[in-house]
Amino acid sequence: MPPLTVAILEEHLDIVAVLMSKAGRDADLLLPIWRRVQLELKKRREADAILDEARARLTRARQSTDQTAARSA
Repeated sequence: MPPLTVAILEEHLDIVAVLMSKAGRDADLLLPIWRRVQLELKKRREADAILDEARARLTRARQSTDQTAARSA
């Protein structure tokens, strides 16, 4: 199963918000679900940031290697 995206997790928060609104006094029962989706959203954003950073680092390393090779030629 592919990882959940930020967009999907945001949609899930919207759904939980609607459920909380309809639950009235029982909205507190949905707090664990809200917290879990928020946690997963935070983890997804952190993972995406790390992956972006790794890709940028690789791009810089490749450019540096290409420039070094061009100077040696």
